[in-house]
Amino acid sequence: MLEGVSTGGLLTVAITVVVTVLLAVVGYRILRGGQEAPPESTEQSPDPSERGDGVAALPFFDRTEQDDARAIDPQVLVPLSDRQEHTLRLSAVACALKHRYGENPIRLFTVVDASDRGTTHDGDLAAVHDRITEYGDATNTAVQTEVSEDDDVAGSIVRTARASGDDLIVMSRNGPSDDAVHGTVVDEVVSQTSLPVYLFQLSQPLARASRLRLVIPRRADHHEGFYEAIYNVKQLADDLSVPITVYVFEQNVEHYRTLFDLVEIDILAEFRSVTSWNELQSTLATRSEPDDVLVTLAVREGEIGWSPELQTVTERFSDLPVRAFALFFLREDTPEYDDRFLRTG
Repeated sequence: MLEGVSTGGLLTVAITVVVTVLLAVVGYRILRGGQEAPPESTEQSPDPSERGDGVAALPFFDRTEQDDARAIDPQVLVPLSDRQEHTLRLSAVACALKHRYGENPIRLFTVVDASDRGTTHDGDLAAVHDRITEYGDATNTAVQTEVSEDDDVAGSIVRTARASGDDLIVMSRNGPSDDAVHGTVVDEVVSQTSLPVYLFQLSQPLARASRLRLVIPRRADHHEGFYEAIYNVKQLADDLSVPITVYVFEQNVEHYRTLFDLVEIDILAEFRSVTSWNELQSTLATRSEPDDVLVTLAVREGEIGWSPELQTVTERFSDLPVRAFALFFLREDTPEYDDRFLRTG
């Protein structure tokens, strides 16, 4: 087959092969390092029901356990009320957001009026703390409890988070009546701290969830807390062993696929485009199922990615038949913090 081919021709072929191999290796390393990404790293699910095998795995990154030295293990503050119905569910969410082998605790924090001390509420509060501590033991999660007497509930929560070096606040939201109402505790906490604050409305425990649906508002990907939020969404989905459907307000979803793949934790995911919040609401009303978890990324007013639509999200989605609804307010003012959630190679 090589008859008639000159020595120079053979040399040229050999050099071409070597260069091709080198370029392939360099390209692969660049891809692994996150400096470039192919236009498509997850596949669009062809299954209109969005269930089961219709969601494609990320093909470029093999699933590996994180090195314990690099484990991202947030210290989570969970403000509670002794009369709160869903304290155990909320604490289970906090445990799910932590690294499975992490040593940082979840901190249960309750603010009570001085006039309530010494009443039967003390016994109720202790019982709630005991139940959550038992759950923490079962999930290998350390649990700390703290009670404060203070008329300023939101201020007390913010101060203890700052003093204890907490990384994340997970709170309960009662329903649409809490949304965009000035003076509520959750709104005051969000406005007074730059920490990420995750607000959950839990109609059922998350343990039997079957899908996590994530809404990314316009320009939220430019926010300095974006990658941390994506990491925590992935961590939650990974703990629940469910796939993710991501909704974005851009026709071209490739950009978001690329950013999603840059963040640690491999998870089954697909991406869908919507043109408006009204279309999103209609889509979710049609596709959502009782075992879904719906998470919307949110930013504080005046921040990159802010939209007046975020003020009505809870009310807009209140009738959806989902297991849980959450607003993830992103971290502010520390852009360098976001780098730790990106792949390193």
